[in-house]
Amino acid sequence: MGENCMYTIIDGGCFKNMLIGAYQMFEQKYEILNQLNVFPVPDGDTGNNMLNTLKSMYSMISDVSADEPVGMIAEKASAGAIMGARGNSGVILSQIIHGISRGLRGKKTASGTQMGKAFQYGILYAYRAVTKPVEGTILSVARGIAKGTYEVIRQEPDFSKVLESAIGHGNDALAKTPEQLKILKDANVVDAGGQGLIFFLIGCLNGLTGKVSEVNLEIKPVISRLEAKGESFSIEYPYCTEFIISPCKLAAKEIRQKLGTWGESMIVAEGDNLIKVHIHAQRPGHVLDMAASWGTLHDIKCDNMVDQFHKNKEKQQDEPKRPLGVLAVVSGDGWTELYQKLGCDVVSGGQSMNPSVQELNAGIENGRYDKYILLPNNKNIILAAQQLQKMLGEKIHIVPSVNPMEGLAAAMAFMDNIGIEENLNEMSKRVQQIKTGMITAAVRDSLIGDIVIHKGDYMGITKGHQIFTEKDFNKCFRKLLESLIDEDTGVVTVYYGKDMSKDACGRELAAVEKIYSDIEFEMYDGGQPLYPMFISAE
Repeated sequence: MGENCMYTIIDGGCFKNMLIGAYQMFEQKYEILNQLNVFPVPDGDTGNNMLNTLKSMYSMISDVSADEPVGMIAEKASAGAIMGARGNSGVILSQIIHGISRGLRGKKTASGTQMGKAFQYGILYAYRAVTKPVEGTILSVARGIAKGTYEVIRQEPDFSKVLESAIGHGNDALAKTPEQLKILKDANVVDAGGQGLIFFLIGCLNGLTGKVSEVNLEIKPVISRLEAKGESFSIEYPYCTEFIISPCKLAAKEIRQKLGTWGESMIVAEGDNLIKVHIHAQRPGHVLDMAASWGTLHDIKCDNMVDQFHKNKEKQQDEPKRPLGVLAVVSGDGWTELYQKLGCDVVSGGQSMNPSVQELNAGIENGRYDKYILLPNNKNIILAAQQLQKMLGEKIHIVPSVNPMEGLAAAMAFMDNIGIEENLNEMSKRVQQIKTGMITAAVRDSLIGDIVIHKGDYMGITKGHQIFTEKDFNKCFRKLLESLIDEDTGVVTVYYGKDMSKDACGRELAAVEKIYSDIEFEMYDGGQPLYPMFISAE
């Protein structure tokens, strides 16, 4: 491939290599991002989340021909990243890729300047995804890149130079994150998501300049093809659009070229002084606007095949869906059983593995209710839930629970005989009425503020990130209880995890019941990984 194509004109093959380069970079570096997690807990998963987001992206472009237009490859990459996005960092990365695709929409190739502007679109979309951006995070690094490369993008035709500039300015912004966010400074680390963004750009540069290797990995596309009207389709291009142009100024071959970047499953048939077009489009209005400039349109049809698919699916279901229910994200057999007893549908995920947008969507599509109140039960799942809400609209509403105890309290307040707004209000109130904490073991030495943490120490962590560390589990448990219990506390509930036996948990409770004789203690098998105890007080 010539230098001109690789650096100043980016075609589909170049762009695909850039994205593959980014994916390969994360395969090599994701553990570094996990280690940058502020708290030395065993579920530091920024690297895993960003890698899995890019793995999903790769699943959508791996079999796409390098001859496809750059805009088409970008759209497929965007769809894969969005549906496979996991955790806050993964969702933000997916929005960067989505913004890039919007900047490249409809283009067969892109100049270095156009590509640079598309990357700046990506940063804009990332900011839009977060309601309240926080300084010292991936967004600060993204803003530093956008500001630092503003002039370079407009003056430098070689996109490899633009990427080099972006990486340099990104590293400068990354170095400032500990000064912008105290918790990073206390832990003596830079922001993991920001570092991930730098890795993404380095990977893109590697791909652009030919430093990529063959990926020997078979991955099924995250977005499976559906069927409606007797034909298969992808939800990326849900509008089955048909029309006749007569008379038509253009030949069929030219129409195929012009529409090729705007959809799939295209058929262009030439007749006596007419052209008949069938295409699955993402933006049918744009397709029709273009076609109207080529001649007079007749017999226009535009069907939403996703709607038809769901109608067909509903006809096949024996049991009709009920109006409103709760969908909870939980990890552990015990937690699953607790939520299901309350009538909730469940998606597996939580502390050790954040579910993707696609997995949350599957939970809703395959569930028993028409509409859902979603309980993320982890702060790192809330952004993915909000991403899904943008896609599904009024079909889901979110109570932003940050752990399973809060979610369980909310689920107990749910009533199927009242409306959504009243339920949201009551469930949110219950979340605010309980105090929660958890115990885990540190996976590495760390320093957070004045607290020295050694690998293997037990860490008691409250919702407000107050930390207690002890070598002895019982001492850690007691300190955590002291922080949760006040004069109004009546009940303390302990959920023991996968790595703690019922007998061991019972002994711990028997010891503290003597200290807090006026408080009722309850014990349940949660089965959660990595955390021997979850505790709630109310």
